[in-house]
Amino acid sequence: MPIYFIRHGESQANEQNRFAGRLNAPLTSLGIRQAHQAAQRVAALGTHIDELHVSPLDRARNTAEIIMEAQARQPERTVVSEDLVERDFGDFSGRNKSLVKKTIGFAAYTEYFHSHTGCPPGGESWEAMYERTAAYYHNVLLPASRSGRTVLVVCHKYIVEMFALVVAGVPVEQVRDFKIPNARPLSEEDLRKAVGRPAAAGFLNNLGEIVEIRLPLLVASAAVLGMVVQLLVGYRVPPWLFSTLMTAFLAVGSFFTMLRVDPRNLRGALGSIRPIVPLLLVRLAVGLVLLWTSRSLEQDLAGLFFLLPSALLTPTLSLLWGGDYFFSVRLAVASSLLLPAVLLGAVVIPMGVPMLHGLPLGALTPALGSYGAVLVAALVVPGVGAQLLRRRDPIRAGSVSTNWNWLGGLTLVPLAGLATFTLTPPTGLTHHGELTSLLTAMAVTVAAHTALRLLALAFLHGRRRGVGLGRDIFITQNTPNIFLWLAMASVLAPVTAHQVSVTGLGMALVFFLAMYGDERVFLVRHRREMRTRRRHARRRRAALAW
Repeated sequence: MPIYFIRHGESQANEQNRFAGRLNAPLTSLGIRQAHQAAQRVAALGTHIDELHVSPLDRARNTAEIIMEAQARQPERTVVSEDLVERDFGDFSGRNKSLVKKTIGFAAYTEYFHSHTGCPPGGESWEAMYERTAAYYHNVLLPASRSGRTVLVVCHKYIVEMFALVVAGVPVEQVRDFKIPNARPLSEEDLRKAVGRPAAAGFLNNLGEIVEIRLPLLVASAAVLGMVVQLLVGYRVPPWLFSTLMTAFLAVGSFFTMLRVDPRNLRGALGSIRPIVPLLLVRLAVGLVLLWTSRSLEQDLAGLFFLLPSALLTPTLSLLWGGDYFFSVRLAVASSLLLPAVLLGAVVIPMGVPMLHGLPLGALTPALGSYGAVLVAALVVPGVGAQLLRRRDPIRAGSVSTNWNWLGGLTLVPLAGLATFTLTPPTGLTHHGELTSLLTAMAVTVAAHTALRLLALAFLHGRRRGVGLGRDIFITQNTPNIFLWLAMASVLAPVTAHQVSVTGLGMALVFFLAMYGDERVFLVRHRREMRTRRRHARRRRAALAW
């Protein structure tokens, strides 16, 4: 009789991009829906589950309970076995996956997690995991199956992957990431197919890892390359084409961001602004003063810059840098919705104060229209689509998010190249003082970014906040939505205007290079934390051995 294997539903650790291992992590609302969908698929198999074998960790046991509650008959035998517990990740347990990958590098990460000789510091080796899984399959599961009993095993990703190798009859030397999805019932034949997938699957896995590890560097490189290519080819990108391509790339990134988001985490999004009101008031004051006292287009654009919401890519950066994630999503949504009201106030208030200037309504209206169009196309539509997929097919939503989430981050690379390519004057930087304007714009932007960072650090100093929330505040306040600024700027002053184009180029270059610089700072801190944690872990192990 058949043996079926199920990885537990999505856990909070999966959602927040953390290694759980043998730590308990509760199911998310999506994980619960995945378990219910798994229950339907198990029932559709048309067979009674005689034996249930389950890991003792809560996320697996809760998944199994949901599946069994929907069955017509309960299994005759239920086994909770330590042999089915997830791999011990040692010093990496509970850590942000992306930060770990970035800290130890692609080669070391591949060795620890995708090589049969690998073993996380203080954790379980592939050989040990393979041996206990093979013993359980041959000594427990296979005899039950041969005696005519249908068996269901609910456990974890790495354990299912070990069962795949055992079932396929291949040694542990052939281990790789098989991308086992959450909550999808897999037969032994399904596991054999996973092992037999072509090498291209492994190539895509490695590509995804490289993108995740090197994303800010790739983005910064693309930004510089975009400028260099434009200087060589001299092609003028029409504003409508730039806006269309930019919106399309942003939409892809937003889709993958929102695919990870539980709608309940968006409740009270406007309330997420409360913890950072002092920071926002300073930014609003600077932006409004610049707008109300402006006598030039450049000052108008500078004022708009300080009134920008958090970039839609901040949740991606939060996942990469160990942030809270949920706060960054809520703040990105909330600030994007509030910005139009602030901008309208920037227009209406000066009408009653003769000494104030501000943007004329006729100039701001099309800019706000451009902003609204980008917001709807790049956030609302993909966000709704992602949530519909989560609701209608939670298992597939989890699989897409797990296997292809790196595509959302990858969109930042062509976005950066497109932005600098479009903003670089096709005639070069040697006419009309463009090079001087570029250096001036970069210097001013560096000063503005530095001021924002110092302001955020001063705000966070001495305040008791979790590490994740503190990082999200830093990320969201120092990563304004420059793409919306470019969309509005292209309406207020088309990129064919040399001065404005070069100003935007300077801002874009600093924006993308600063992203890489921020990551370097986070990695230095994470390496320090990892070294401290390893020292403490070694002392604990030495004390236990003594």
